[in-house]
Amino acid sequence: MSIQCKVKCLFLIVFLVGVSFLMGCALGVTRVNVSYDLLSRIENKKEGNILINEFKDVRPQQREYIGNKRNMYGMVLGHIGTEPGVSLTGLLTRYFAESLREAGYKTVVMKEAKMPEGSEQIKFDAMLEGEIVEFWMDLYMAVWHKVGVKLTAKHPDSKEVLWEQVIYGEDKNVLWVGATAEYEKVIRQALTKALNRAASEFASDEFFKKIAGK
Repeated sequence: MSIQCKVKCLFLIVFLVGVSFLMGCALGVTRVNVSYDLLSRIENKKEGNILINEFKDVRPQQREYIGNKRNMYGMVLGHIGTEPGVSLTGLLTRYFAESLREAGYKTVVMKEAKMPEGSEQIKFDAMLEGEIVEFWMDLYMAVWHKVGVKLTAKHPDSKEVLWEQVIYGEDKNVLWVGATAEYEKVIRQALTKALNRAASEFASDEFFKKIAGK
């Protein structure tokens, strides 16, 4: 066998081993850290107290996952999930509360419809609710992630809807080897865009006037 043939055979073996490795890694669930980058600073901050209900997951996809893994042919071979014991609803409730705080508001987060101890005497300007309508990562030759959260601000007593908005965030990167860090990066970028948009809406005069009754 010539040297050229040996090189070609070696290349083919390495390629097949690599493909098998990537396909094997795709099986099962890859757990990722769902986070975001530092939010853009809001200069025109507002004031007020916002009560936040824990968000609801109303996505049409399999709610135990936040994405798909695919092979080179586009076939789904596995899923993406949050880290063990971490709920998507809890994370996004906390992250959007941080967007409110960046806009200048003080926040109290309810869990299981219960007021935290010591917050009973606070006069709230509004109660914020959220529905996660989209939070999904997918890939085929590239890796992308989409975020969509419907936010509703209600009067804390009458429950009258004061303000409503759907906040979106999306990003896309080149897919290199399908490493966990690649998944986490695109999720972080898309989520940061959504949270910055939310903070900008919260800091708007429109939002402030509606919750303040002006």
